[in-house]
Amino acid sequence: MTSLADPTSAGSPHLPRLLSGTEREAAMERLSVEFAALSSSKRAFLRAAWILQRQGVLVVRHVVPPEPLKAINAEVNQLLAQLDAGKTKQLASKAILNLPNKRRIKGYENFVDAEQAVINHRVNSPDGRSGSDAGMVDIFHPERLSEAMAEWVTTCLHECLISRLLLASSLLPMRVKCRNLYINRGVRDTRGYHCDGRSQKFKSFVFLTDVRDLSDGPYCYVPVTHRDRRSWKRSSQFNEANGLNRHEYSQLQGLDALPLLAKAGDMVISSQRGAHRGHPQQPQAKRAVLVNMYQR
Repeated sequence: MTSLADPTSAGSPHLPRLLSGTEREAAMERLSVEFAALSSSKRAFLRAAWILQRQGVLVVRHVVPPEPLKAINAEVNQLLAQLDAGKTKQLASKAILNLPNKRRIKGYENFVDAEQAVINHRVNSPDGRSGSDAGMVDIFHPERLSEAMAEWVTTCLHECLISRLLLASSLLPMRVKCRNLYINRGVRDTRGYHCDGRSQKFKSFVFLTDVRDLSDGPYCYVPVTHRDRRSWKRSSQFNEANGLNRHEYSQLQGLDALPLLAKAGDMVISSQRGAHRGHPQQPQAKRAVLVNMYQR
């Protein structure tokens, strides 16, 4: 994506206001539900479905207990140590490695359709465009890395419950298209606000590490944009006139973006039709997130 210009100038992209302090805390509280209540109370379940339907984003607190979090993080840290040391022989026996100096496969659909896990170390775009997430380690099908990882992933994602919640919210049956594990370490070149197409898609994000402030690179979402035709139309017209990708949300003036700060074990669910992005990190920051993509 083309780098964003001054959001206040005429004829340029317009960024939303990023909520902070007590405003951010109040917004998070309105969007939050406890997992224990969601999984046991019909009233809490229907309230969560209503929040997701109206706002496009939901925060579920205390989804995953410490033990599976500790186990997955230990596996992730071992994997990263092997990548950093160039000791990839063992990894290559159980995953397709797409490394900066050796790209074995290309294209999102090929990653999704792969029969093994894919460890994709993202690199700068060949044409120099921004928004490449260069440095991010994106593991497709992490459940295929080992039997133990498959059990931990299943424990964390609660797919049956989340599928029922998405059905109650959207009135459409949703299936899991792909599971990912995102590992960001000092990733600066993140994509601006965008959507993942206009069809009904949802993602659930299970935080494996704490995301305490903007330096950690939180997932940011602009509530209600999943059903706000006006901002989408403004963005579409601007994108077409300025040669931008049609899925960029370039005109978000007057709207508020919510940085979704969370503790390890929390889950965020969002409609991918809405405007969202990953905030750039500081060099020493790390963020690990287990992700499910749901669609029809």
